[in-house]
Amino acid sequence: MQGWQRWGRAPQTHWLRKLLFQVHLWLGIAVGAYVLVISLSGSALLLRSPFYSWFEPKTVEPLDVAPLEGAALQERMREVYEGFNVGFTIEGFTPSDATYVVLEKDGVYTPYYFNQYTGENIGPARPWPLQAIEWLADVHDDLLLGRELGRTINGIGGALFLVMSLSGLLIWWRGTQRWRDGLLIRRGSARGLLWQLHSFIGFWSLLLMVAWGMSGFQLGFPQAVNTALGWIDRDPTDFQRPDALLRFFRDVHFARLGQGVVVNWAWIAVSFVPTLLLVSGFIVWWRRVPMRALKSLRDRNAPLSTELPGQS
Repeated sequence: MQGWQRWGRAPQTHWLRKLLFQVHLWLGIAVGAYVLVISLSGSALLLRSPFYSWFEPKTVEPLDVAPLEGAALQERMREVYEGFNVGFTIEGFTPSDATYVVLEKDGVYTPYYFNQYTGENIGPARPWPLQAIEWLADVHDDLLLGRELGRTINGIGGALFLVMSLSGLLIWWRGTQRWRDGLLIRRGSARGLLWQLHSFIGFWSLLLMVAWGMSGFQLGFPQAVNTALGWIDRDPTDFQRPDALLRFFRDVHFARLGQGVVVNWAWIAVSFVPTLLLVSGFIVWWRRVPMRALKSLRDRNAPLSTELPGQS
């Protein structure tokens, strides 16, 4: 059987498939922690808008009393925030907007919200849930390593993630007779549920994977991508760049496609796909390799029974 005929009919026996399987496996093991961090922090990043609506104490309940304004408001805030210097202040634009105030003490500036109706402090403008989500945003964007180094590492990570995704697609191929098996999760399949789940999610989310990997590489190495586009662009005088696909990938990366609450939560849900693939792939590998090796080692080291037949 010719090499490509073997790939078409029985890819499991082809040397290329075996090689790609090892590439996919060891890349997943090598960069698994990185993918997990980027995936979870990216999911948290999409929760930034809901978090601000949930935890930012910027609204008040209007009361049937005149709100404090101007000098009266400043005087009351100095009483409430005794020991702090009351600095930059923004009074609410609508009756339900709280007053925004920046306090200073020992050179540290902290924003707060103030209830102009009751004359009471509401709380910090950036409570710990918002600080946590912003910290995760920095993890996702720059890995807490600064813009230049963090983006470079993320660019390399995007390229490796792209290789993992495309190698996973080639591994998914089961031959001309069985390729449909990878499209669904089937009861009674010779493959375990987690194996099927990994294959199923990987196939149907391939476009997302390619978009995330390619846009991550572009964000890490924008100049290299621009140079490549310059080679492709045959007419630089028309002020049009052949980057429509890359712009689409960036829109996917930043969840810009579609609007509305349902669409936003759908993006949040699919952002966990890399985490699901990593966890399911790791469990499948753990069961097939380390656990079998440990069982084989225990069996070899198990003491031999000295009891003769019939003595029990």
